[in-house]
Amino acid sequence: MLITNYAIKFRIAVFAFMAVIIGLGFVSYNALPREGMPDITIPQIYIRAPYEGTAPEEMENLVTIPIEKKLNELGNVKEIVSTSSESFTTISVEFLPDQDIDMAIQRVKDKIDLARIDLPEDLEEPIVEGFNFSTDVPIMRFSLSGVPDIGRLKAIAEDLQDRIELMPGVREALITGTLEREIRVEFDHSRLSAYEIPLADVLALIGKENMTVSAGSLEVGDSKYQIRLAGEFKLAGEMRHLVVKVDQGRPIYLSDIATVIDTYKDATSISRINGETSVSINIKKRSGANTVALTDEIKDLLHSYNFPKEIKLTIVQDESKHVRDMLAELENNIATGFMFVIIVLLIFMGARNSLFVGLAIPVSMLFTFIIMSFMGITLSTVVLFGLILGVGMLVDNGIVIVENIYRLHNEGLSQTEASRQGASEVAWPVITSTLTTIIALVPLLFWPDIMGRFMGYIPRTLIITLTCSLFVALIINPALCSVLIKKEKLNPHPLSEKKQHRFVLGYETLLKNALHHRGLIVLLSITFLILSTELYKRYNRGVELFPNTEPESTQIQIKYPQGTAIETTATALREVEKILVNYPEIQFFQSSAGQGNSSFDAVSSGTHIGSIYIDFIDENLRKTLSSQVIEHIRTALPVLPGAEVTIENERQGPPAGAPISIEISGDDFDQLAHISDEIRRRIETIPGLTDLRSSFEDALP
Repeated sequence: MLITNYAIKFRIAVFAFMAVIIGLGFVSYNALPREGMPDITIPQIYIRAPYEGTAPEEMENLVTIPIEKKLNELGNVKEIVSTSSESFTTISVEFLPDQDIDMAIQRVKDKIDLARIDLPEDLEEPIVEGFNFSTDVPIMRFSLSGVPDIGRLKAIAEDLQDRIELMPGVREALITGTLEREIRVEFDHSRLSAYEIPLADVLALIGKENMTVSAGSLEVGDSKYQIRLAGEFKLAGEMRHLVVKVDQGRPIYLSDIATVIDTYKDATSISRINGETSVSINIKKRSGANTVALTDEIKDLLHSYNFPKEIKLTIVQDESKHVRDMLAELENNIATGFMFVIIVLLIFMGARNSLFVGLAIPVSMLFTFIIMSFMGITLSTVVLFGLILGVGMLVDNGIVIVENIYRLHNEGLSQTEASRQGASEVAWPVITSTLTTIIALVPLLFWPDIMGRFMGYIPRTLIITLTCSLFVALIINPALCSVLIKKEKLNPHPLSEKKQHRFVLGYETLLKNALHHRGLIVLLSITFLILSTELYKRYNRGVELFPNTEPESTQIQIKYPQGTAIETTATALREVEKILVNYPEIQFFQSSAGQGNSSFDAVSSGTHIGSIYIDFIDENLRKTLSSQVIEHIRTALPVLPGAEVTIENERQGPPAGAPISIEISGDDFDQLAHISDEIRRRIETIPGLTDLRSSFEDALP
């Protein structure tokens, strides 16, 4: 083959190129960003519009429908789905796959601006955002606890937040579980009447005084200074001394007509870890940032931070752990594969010759890392899974070519001629076999929707890996053989010769018998095919894209009717916490009142919702399987009147909703509620069905 002949002729250049591959491959491998989820932006836009104190049906009429009418004018839209809940509306706009997401966001914002004329005047500006698996899923979450003073925990969390957000790879560090400070003014209406002061005038005065304004600039010599009048209230005492009126030369202060209190807003979320008050920080990374390196940097900050002795730090979530495990598995597979290939080939081809084939694994993999780096592919868990699959296919081409060269060299051809002729004889079969595998993977590149974008990295990675292994087999292996391959010794090792002889003799005997009874062999093959098909039909346990594995974590969600006070939700969570402390398999648990599981869940927050995140100890230390612990917790959960309690296990693959969902649409809420209850009544007795829940919510009483 022409390309092989050139490789042998210019083998010095090939050796130099191989050295470049090895060096650049290691550099590329170390430089490739490590992350849990692949960097995928789904063609979907989420619109969130809060409107405090509004029932779900009113939210639909006042906010959802006017926005939907304008959104229906958009092109390239696949589906629009809205969820109207108490004080909140969420609208999801799914575009066709070829839609540029940034342009789509701008188009959606333009349509919302056009809808403003039909929306309530006091409605806050709706939030419009997309979703990216890599940047919108937190890579790390940690909690601070140890003292009941939420203000003290918040101060430390805010200091850490400022430091973390200065890191180049951090997109956002969001604090949850805190109380928001406010200066509350409680007016005495009898005093307002006595002083003849209209409440509207006082409110306008407070708003006017509570702002910082620019007062222009001042030039002093060669310098120019900007002047700002700072008028924002920092302390309650400043507001108490605000003059609201002058009556006959006597100033009337705000404290004369109202009580001014420095306090906190009513809690909308309450966070606890292992039963103690806590504050959490969720960290999201920027696109292309290295998850492993970034989490290491954050951990270094946390380890060096001067925490008070009584403050406890708990890392609740660390996405880099999964990435590290997959990287370790990949490296272990490469090393193990290389070792086993060498051991097997030692028996048949000798130490030196087996090394040529074994080199195909690391060289092909390093070449793959170079191409991935140029293509902008990151080392996500999906890509690593594809690389692990590809390790077992890397040596096939090399074995065929090196063995043929080895055979011809033993027959008397020189190293160069054996390499040239041996590679040429089997080049096209090797190319054809590789192409058939690649072609079989090509349809997977066109897998549609979110799952296709997520899983598409596996065939893409395998195609790159197989192409690199073909290059090594056709270019590098013949060049190496033309210099380094050796003939079989005249007196080979007797044990090696004996093993080869037994293997070949056994195979020849088996082959002769099969050819002699070929009709029987064909009949047995067909019978086995039919039998295996029937056995699969009868005993198969169904099909799952991602298998259920022993979960490392799980989450309990509690949902009360809308309007339930957050204290009631928090009390229910404490009742569940009392059960969890009895399980030694649980490393820690974090409860959040006012917030549920937000993975693609439009209605995941509110004072009526609570959740408990449970993290299990290392699998090797568990005396009971985590799945069994979860089932035991399910049966041991206390009865919570009026609450809907579900347990959501950790699942493989991209974030998604429930495995099975039934959607009911219509215009009559009462009829929808009746149908929903009827369907629930009929299916709740189906074996294997757990955590049945409905998204239908009544308006506040």
